[in-house]
Amino acid sequence: MTKIDKEKLTEEMNSKNREWLIESGGVSALFIHNLENFAYRYLETSTDKGIKCVVDGDVFRVLSCEPSILEALKWDNPELKKSLIDLCKRYPGKASQELRINLCIETMMLGEQKNECSAQITCLIPSGESTILFEKKTTMSFDDPIELRNRHAALLEEVCSIF
Repeated sequence: MTKIDKEKLTEEMNSKNREWLIESGGVSALFIHNLENFAYRYLETSTDKGIKCVVDGDVFRVLSCEPSILEALKWDNPELKKSLIDLCKRYPGKASQELRINLCIETMMLGEQKNECSAQITCLIPSGESTILFEKKTTMSFDDPIELRNRHAALLEEVCSIF
């Protein structure tokens, strides 16, 4: 394949992908696909498997809950582990067994050419209040929907570094 043929093929593919993204539901399908893949990689817990994306207006989100603080303490993030240990000290004994760790990844469009991705770890404490343990957000602006398609997963990867 010559360089000219390769460039022509690349442009043709980008054109088809651009049309698909601009069509009704193209960007939504991209968000749902990416979020469900990231939920499989980062959010599945001892009780939550096969997590599906929830759409609330312009917000696309995947959620899970780890009901066992002992399971949550096995996670790799050392800063999170320290925060969980501190919570266990603040709520000793049976109270620590009532702690629920909630995990969330979201993405949304902020206007026509801006996207925001975020990840959050919260803890539901025995009083019923929720406290944010970690949160990370990032945004990107784009001129061409192909840029969004090409970079969306990388943005999710960046915010999921908290897990």
